[in-house]
Amino acid sequence: MDVGAVVLAAGEGKRFGGNKLLSFFNGEMVLRRVILSLEGIERVMIVGKYAEEILKEFKNEVIVYNPMWREGMSTSIKLGVRFMKDHEYVLIALGDMPLVSREDIRKILSRDVEDAVVPTHDGKMGNPVLFRTSSLLKYIDKISGDEGMRKAIKEMKTSTVECGIGVIKDVDTRDDLKCS
Repeated sequence: MDVGAVVLAAGEGKRFGGNKLLSFFNGEMVLRRVILSLEGIERVMIVGKYAEEILKEFKNEVIVYNPMWREGMSTSIKLGVRFMKDHEYVLIALGDMPLVSREDIRKILSRDVEDAVVPTHDGKMGNPVLFRTSSLLKYIDKISGDEGMRKAIKEMKTSTVECGIGVIKDVDTRDDLKCS
């Protein structure tokens, strides 16, 4: 499968009160756990507020700075998708979801894709989402601010795949680092 992954890592982490992506979760940096789940997939990390710190920790990753990170997640999605537009599929992953496993990724990538494949856990939509790039490009200019792709996904032909709890668990506060 010709897939490129976009790892969104540009946010400020207001609720967390700092750079949550370089915080430790079960002995490993949050963002490193995300990268490990994507091992073997071509990827780009979109960074913003904490670009310098992330660059120091991830010297072997392809990293693109989003100068418009303050305008919300949509700017990072647009930048990452345009970077990966030559792939047939784009997997959009969130840098603050350390419980997504390689098995979850394998399940997502094994599904047939009309427009998108959305992982779920107990009926709740999660991340990362796999998009057919041609479908994604039709919607990319319609998103803005911090909304992400949720509205666009509702208009797309999607399939779902049941995954582990990691697809619905992110790190928003320091307390989130305590649960595994």
